[in-house]
Amino acid sequence: MARLHLRGLPPGTNRNQLFKLLIEQADVPGKEIGAIDLIRRQATVELDEDRARRAVKTLRELMPEVDAFSEPDQIEWPQLFEKFRRWMQWEANEESQRLAEGVQKEGTLKGLKLHEQWSALAGRVICKFRPKTQGTSLPPHRFRSGSPVLLKDVENNQIRGLVASVRDGSIEVVTQDFLENDDDLYSLIPSNDEVTRRRMEFAIKRAASAQGNRLAELRDVLLGEAIPTFDLSATLPQRSRELNDSQWEAVQNALRANDVAVIHGPPGTGKTVTLSHLIRALVDRGERVLACAPSNLAVDNLMLRLLAQGVKAVRLGHPARVSEQLHDATLDYLARSHTDAKLAEKLIREGQAKMRSAGRYTRAKPAPGERAALREEARSLFDDAQRLQRQTLDQILSGADVLCTTLTGIDDDLLAGRRFETVVIDEACQAVEPACWIPLSRADRVILAGDHCQLPPTILSQEAAAEGFAESMQERVVRQTPDVAKLLQRQYRMHASIMDFSSQEFYDCLLEADDAVATHDLQPLLGDGAYVDVKPWQYFDTAGADFQEEEDDATSSRVNDAEARFVAKKAQQLIEAGMEPEAISVISPYAAQVQRLRNLLPAGVEADTVDGFQGRENEAVIISLVRSNTNGEIGFLLDTRRMNVALTRARRKLIVVGDSSTIGGNLFYERFLQYTEAVDGYHTVWEEMD
Repeated sequence: MARLHLRGLPPGTNRNQLFKLLIEQADVPGKEIGAIDLIRRQATVELDEDRARRAVKTLRELMPEVDAFSEPDQIEWPQLFEKFRRWMQWEANEESQRLAEGVQKEGTLKGLKLHEQWSALAGRVICKFRPKTQGTSLPPHRFRSGSPVLLKDVENNQIRGLVASVRDGSIEVVTQDFLENDDDLYSLIPSNDEVTRRRMEFAIKRAASAQGNRLAELRDVLLGEAIPTFDLSATLPQRSRELNDSQWEAVQNALRANDVAVIHGPPGTGKTVTLSHLIRALVDRGERVLACAPSNLAVDNLMLRLLAQGVKAVRLGHPARVSEQLHDATLDYLARSHTDAKLAEKLIREGQAKMRSAGRYTRAKPAPGERAALREEARSLFDDAQRLQRQTLDQILSGADVLCTTLTGIDDDLLAGRRFETVVIDEACQAVEPACWIPLSRADRVILAGDHCQLPPTILSQEAAAEGFAESMQERVVRQTPDVAKLLQRQYRMHASIMDFSSQEFYDCLLEADDAVATHDLQPLLGDGAYVDVKPWQYFDTAGADFQEEEDDATSSRVNDAEARFVAKKAQQLIEAGMEPEAISVISPYAAQVQRLRNLLPAGVEADTVDGFQGRENEAVIISLVRSNTNGEIGFLLDTRRMNVALTRARRKLIVVGDSSTIGGNLFYERFLQYTEAVDGYHTVWEEMD
């Protein structure tokens, strides 16, 4: 038997209604309908394979608001997708192991009383919990807004949720259903992100199952089994004055793409600006766009650019995970501001009052079934409110030109049968590939933007990473069809001397510094205090100075105390010369070294890991390489993409501190040391030893 998958069913659909829908709308004889699995607005139905395919075609014509696809009895999995399935399982196992260790350390919140619950937007339910003893504070915990959790009752039933807000005496959790046992005590347990994993699994299953539709064509192109095409006769908009030559070439290439295009944006080249102009052009020619990124921060950055372009964009996602700057553009805010919102809120208040009455203690014994009836009335009011809210959401979503969301935050119930001419994925190189397949079922083409010469996706399973899970879709597509990519060549961040080494190593010497930054140095930021060398590129060699690395006992990370003290000294010198502390950042590949630095650096100077600083910049950046040993072991430094990130964060001044005798045996760092000497940036710590 094949399986018919349905997403975005009408709110409140029960099994009988679904059975009727299949017969009347999908033209499926009742006797052919097999097992039905129905959860909220999603269903899976067992059918004969031919019948399932015909049902999909019929439903798409008669009920386009319902998202339907058929899964054959035997899926012909592409080889790469088979690997994805294996890697995702390894990743889930590793996440579960780490979560179990975290639960032991961080514990759970126990003995929570369900104070009240009410319906929220997009079919969600908000449950408010308080300690059993009224008026007391919550015990110490590490739950934060956006944390995935499990709610467990006294019978060990578990419901997945997401923390919405945390206060001293209460915590609110978003769930998909109302809690039935509202008299019980609950425990709140840290959870892995099971929803994300399921969405990725469903996405690759859908792509593998696709036959004779646009998703099947895109799959074949993206897997290298078909050649991507471009419409060279496509009408192009007038070039914006804000775009340089390479940015305009990238926009043109994307506008002409029928299947896929890549915008390769090295550090400081204005990738997000280019994307916003591209999306503006797509909207102007009548397209609807789904704009995605792997992280909320990246989505927010793109959204801010789109709003500045005058694009009518709506931010999807949990408000707890969205920047405060964008709250007025979130779907939740727009829905609450809608004219129908007051009526829905009135129904919710009435439902809440009935729920409270049902749970209130009274001297007189309530009549049999009275409390159950009150709860049923409350849920009926909540259902009416949700219908109003659904209508409101549909109006807002239909009126938007661009919807912005994280890749794994795409909600099938919310978007239902909506399609988009173009899906844009920003920071595509930081997403595992299965996540990129989630929006592709809704699109005619995909534009990938990012830099595969910077950090890859974060992979927990070292085994999966070693086999290839760390290779992003963008990196793979560029490797198999390089012609689809356009490189942004002009950068607006770094002094030319800071830029040149990365340009040589990673970008075929194609980067060029804009005139506004090519020669800028520290001089304008300095006062009349102590002298510092304003050269943009300096390396301080610790070889022979007994700056030995150590292993941190608690974390097994690496730390180099002598080097950390030298770095703090260099930061202090910059401040004494007149620089503001906030204009200085210190980064290191090792978390233990970052922690040591934070204890030593002058107030106002930030320290972070290389990974934590990706996407950011500062006027002066000091890098602590840490590694110093007699075996030439360099650990994290072997990942040259991580070093590319580190070396391209500084605008005017880059200082690198490390042991040349340890790193110099590696060819990359040999060339790094040669470049340092070529720009007259080589120094030794002996020059500044007291």
